This record gives sequence, structure tokens and C-alpha cells, in this order.
Amino acid sequence: MTETAHDTSYRLAPALGARLVGRSLVTLGVLVVIATFVGLLTGAGWVPAGLLTAGGLFVVALWAWWLLRRAEALRLNDEGYAVRLLSGVGVPAASWSDVDEAVAASPDGEQCLVLRLTDGRLTRLPMATLAADPDLVARDVRRRLRDAHTPPEAGPA
Repeated sequence: MTETAHDTSYRLAPALGARLVGRSLVTLGVLVVIATFVGLLTGAGWVPAGLLTAGGLFVVALWAWWLLRRAEALRLNDEGYAVRLLSGVGVPAASWSDVDEAVAASPDGEQCLVLRLTDGRLTRLPMATLAADPDLVARDVRRRLRDAHTPPEAGPA
């Protein structure tokens, strides 16, 4: 978790990041096999596969570093939230004024925080995908939601 004055970001869980890197390596492997066949058929030998392997490993290493050290899966600020790198969450971003409530849920046994929007849509945040304590994330979201829906106090007249 990283935090500035009004922004909080939660990183991707290491297990999910490792799975994404693994998928990238499998994809690279398939491309290397194809490049090997192309090299054999065109007479270029192993050169296309070698170049692809070297370049691909460099790119996958950068991708892995970014995913595991820098990538933000959830960003919260005073205006709203944004979900990144996670598919199937529903609405990926909204302002706090559009959020009606935040409730805990466990669809299929998976611990989630569900943000119900005023128009009936929702965002489902699977807590296992975040590298943070689920209770801390839920408290942060609920505090921001409460603050956004509480009118500011009037000063002395």
C-alpha cells in the first residue's frame, strides 16, 4: 500500500502477479516454438528464435518487476476509486457520490467488497487480488464513502 495526502493505492497480490507472469512466459514459449519452425522453414536457423527469446525474456522481466513492485490494482482518492488490472469487477471506476454503499460479500466463498452504485451497477473487489489486509481496505473505502456523503460542517457565523 502506498499513501499520499489524499490518495491510497493497493498493489496487486503477489500470487496473482506471479500467475500473470507465468502466462506471459507460456505465451513467449509458444512464440519461440513458432519462430523456431519459421527459422527452419526459411533457412534462418535458430536466429529468429534466439532473438525472440532474448527480447521476450527482457520484456517479461520488466513486466514481472512492474507487476510485482509497482502495479496498482486499486487507487482511492477523495473523488472516487479506480480498479486496474482486474477483469470482471463490474464498474472499474466511479466517484464516491455515485456509490450508494459498500458491503462485504462472499460469492463462491471468495471474500469481496461490493460497491453498489446509485444507478444499480456495482463493483466487486476480490480481496485476494490485493496485497493488503482486507479489513484495512474495507475501512479505507467506507471512511472515504462516509466522508463523501457527510456534508461539511458550517463554520462560525
